[in-house]
Amino acid sequence: MQTIIFKADNMKLFKFNDLKLISGFVLVFTFTFLACQTDKEVQTNKYDTFLSQVYGRGQFNGNALILKDGKIVFQGAYGIGNIAPIDSLKLNSVFRIGSVSKQFTAMGIMILKDKGKLSYDQDIRDFIPELPYEGITIRHLLNHVSGLPDYTGMMNKNWKTELKNNDPQKLVSGNDDLIRMFAQEKPEVYFKPGEKWEYSNTGYVLLATIVSRSSGVSFGQFLKEHIFKPAGMEDTSVYKYIPGSDPQMPMRVYGFRTELNGVDRVSTDYHYLNGVAGDGGIYSTLADLLKWDRILYTERLVSKNTLKEAFDSTVLNNGEIENYGFGWRITQSPNGKKAVYHSGGWVGFSSYIYREIEEDNCIIFLANNSTKYLWGVTDPLINMLHDLPVEMPKLSIREVIGKTIFNTGIEAAIKQYKELKDNEPESYDFKEKQLNFLGYQLLQMDLINEAVEIFRINKDEYPQSANTYDSYGDALLAKGDEVNALINFKKAYELDPTLKETKEKINSIETSITNKKEK
Repeated sequence: MQTIIFKADNMKLFKFNDLKLISGFVLVFTFTFLACQTDKEVQTNKYDTFLSQVYGRGQFNGNALILKDGKIVFQGAYGIGNIAPIDSLKLNSVFRIGSVSKQFTAMGIMILKDKGKLSYDQDIRDFIPELPYEGITIRHLLNHVSGLPDYTGMMNKNWKTELKNNDPQKLVSGNDDLIRMFAQEKPEVYFKPGEKWEYSNTGYVLLATIVSRSSGVSFGQFLKEHIFKPAGMEDTSVYKYIPGSDPQMPMRVYGFRTELNGVDRVSTDYHYLNGVAGDGGIYSTLADLLKWDRILYTERLVSKNTLKEAFDSTVLNNGEIENYGFGWRITQSPNGKKAVYHSGGWVGFSSYIYREIEEDNCIIFLANNSTKYLWGVTDPLINMLHDLPVEMPKLSIREVIGKTIFNTGIEAAIKQYKELKDNEPESYDFKEKQLNFLGYQLLQMDLINEAVEIFRINKDEYPQSANTYDSYGDALLAKGDEVNALINFKKAYELDPTLKETKEKINSIETSITNKKEK
């Protein structure tokens, strides 16, 4: 016998395998598997059991599809697609796929290369002459070795001012806004092209613009005509973001998160950068992403040799190898054969596509609940694919003690943290990022004293991490304690002299303290 437990949590729930919509209480289904059960049914049940359990633990809300030996062995939908109104996920729900979009951007470039419209080693200023950077090629952008700074920090510093002074009705920025701001601000590169590998959203936004300018049509239109239509991906698009419901996309899913109290849900779907495309911006479904997987085994989009290069590792100027191709990370399957994958995350959405290209296996994962358990859910799915042992993902200590802070207080939460770490260290995720994330959540909620205590614990737990001192300094500064904030920022900078923003904070506080003394 095998037991599947899942919880409705006062909301509607859609379960695959023809289970009906339910609400308001816990159901326990016990299935007796008979000897006559088919292999396909056994495969379906093991995936369903696992995903039902992680859904019930609050670690997953979304859709998943498993392909083995070229055949679908499982697909399922778990949870809700919207919180206002509550709406159940369906197998054809349309999700934002975040950085999984990068492989489509790269394919757009590859198609244009095959058509003779551009070359990988062409300077990007041939297409975007307003940029102030020399010696950066299209290949550098594809491989994440351009050295270009991340655009989000620059946009965050300048976008509000732009809204206020120029266009107060413009609530979503796009690629042209980003390029114009790079041309104006001229931020310095992090390193010379090809010297290092550093993941770059900026690079893939520029690639999308190159696709558009090279082809003479919009980025979205090019992908539609040259990728989505040939692949039969009818529910996939580079989406022009609309904050509310859109009759043109009735199956669209919305991002959300669960608050610290573990009960309230808040929409996270909107962000002013939702109009930026190339690094993200695509919406798709399980079925369409499977069609994408299928067409990549053919030469219907590009030649075999062109496609092969997408799955080849990056070689740096010094000869070092980085396992990233064109929009794909490169790894090995449990059998030691070549596999490629990419994940994505944005405004509550998480996505993942994993392809064992020498074994014809594929996993597609789409979620919309701001999950921090992407790898905790997808790694076991890979193991299941190969009949290997599976462990349940560890529970988030952030979520557990965050709920305690909300309901009982910070002292009870600190006590709970210590007890769980002493008595159940294998059941919970105690990584540094857990308390760091919680601390900033508390700061956003204006719970400054609680944030100070959480960051202090994290600093004590990870005394060699520059980030823990920097975060603790942020909380102390928010509290108005410049002296101790400065001490911690200096310690962070001592541990990691590359922290430019930390150095800026040090200079700012020292200036502030000096000015106060002079008065």
